[in-house]
Amino acid sequence: MATMGCLIGIFLLVSIGLALSKESIVVVNLMIDADIGPASTSEQIKMAEDALIYLTNQIDPKGLGATIYVTEDMVRADRLGVTYQGTMKNHELALYGNRTDERLSSLSASDQEKLLTAARDKLYSCYVCGGEHMAIKGFRPQAFDQNEETFRILETLGMIYDAGFQAGVVYRPGHENATWPYAIEGYNLYAVPVSTYLINDERVYLSDRYLKEEKKLGGSQWYDLLVKKFNECSENGDPMVVIFSNQVSGSGDYLDAYKKFIDYAVSRQAAFVTTLQLVDMAAARKRGGHIGAIAQANESQLSANASEVGVIANCPSCDKSGDVAVGSVINVTVQKGNKCLSCIQNSTNSTQNA
Repeated sequence: MATMGCLIGIFLLVSIGLALSKESIVVVNLMIDADIGPASTSEQIKMAEDALIYLTNQIDPKGLGATIYVTEDMVRADRLGVTYQGTMKNHELALYGNRTDERLSSLSASDQEKLLTAARDKLYSCYVCGGEHMAIKGFRPQAFDQNEETFRILETLGMIYDAGFQAGVVYRPGHENATWPYAIEGYNLYAVPVSTYLINDERVYLSDRYLKEEKKLGGSQWYDLLVKKFNECSENGDPMVVIFSNQVSGSGDYLDAYKKFIDYAVSRQAAFVTTLQLVDMAAARKRGGHIGAIAQANESQLSANASEVGVIANCPSCDKSGDVAVGSVINVTVQKGNKCLSCIQNSTNSTQNA
C-alpha cells in the first residue's frame, strides 16, 4: 500500500512537472513587414525583395510560423514575390495599409475605407491561378495610427484582428496590462498587442525599425533585448510578439541579430505561430484551454503544413523538378504540391492581363 502511495505521489509530481514544462513554452509571433520606401528606385525595390527572402529563409526550412504584413506598394512592386510568400503554408499574409508611414487618422472615413479596401483587394489578388486565395484576416496600421472609424472599416472587410496595439502603451480601456490578444468591445475584432520591454523606465515596443531609428540601438543591443524579452515571457507565461522589417532586419547586423534570435528561440523549444493562430490561442485560453498544449498543437500543424518545404518535387503544371532561385537567394526549393516559380509568374501575369 505504501509502495502504491509512493507511485501515485511520483506520478502526480511528474504530471505537475510536465504541465509546468508545457506552460513555460514561449509562444513567438514573428511579424515580418514587407514594405518599400516612397518613390523607390528599381535597385531599392530589388533590395527590399531580397531582404524579405533573407528573413523568410531563416524560418521556412524549419517550418516556423510567421505573419507577413504587406503594403499595397509592395504588392505593386513585387507581386510575384508576395504571391510566392503566400503559397508557403507556414505563412499568413496580413494587411499593412497602402504605403510607408501613412496616417489613417488624418483621413476621412470614406477615404480610409477606399484606401484599406483597395489595399486589401490588391493583396487578396496575390494567388496562383487555379489555386486558393490566401484569406486576409489581419491588419496592422502604419505607426500604430488609427481611430474608431478604422475598426468599423476593418469589420466590413471581414478582418478578425487588428495588431495596432502595444502592451502597456497603446491599449483599449481596461486592457492596460494585456499581453494576449483580447476582444475589442463594440466590434467583432480582436486587438493584438505587440510586446514591450522596459528600458530606463520607458516601455518600448519590440520593433527593429523603431529601436534602430528612434532609440539608436545597434544589432547586438537589439539581440540582447530580444533574448531578455524572451526570457521574461518564459517566466511570465506571456506571448512574444515582435516586428522585423525587411527594411531593417533584411541586411547587416540586424539580420545577424534576427538569425541569432531565431536560433536561440528554437533551442529553447519556442512555438512559432502566426498572428491569426495567436488570436485563436487567446480565445481558447479564455475558454480555459491549456496554453502549452495549444501552442504545441499549433506548431505541430505548422510543421505538418511545411514538412515538405525543401523537398525537390515535380511541378504539377510543367512537370519540372529541381531548385528554384528566388531573388538572389540560391537553392530555394519549390514546395511539393505547389507550382514552381516560373508557373507562378505565368499565372500572376495572366491574372494581371485578364
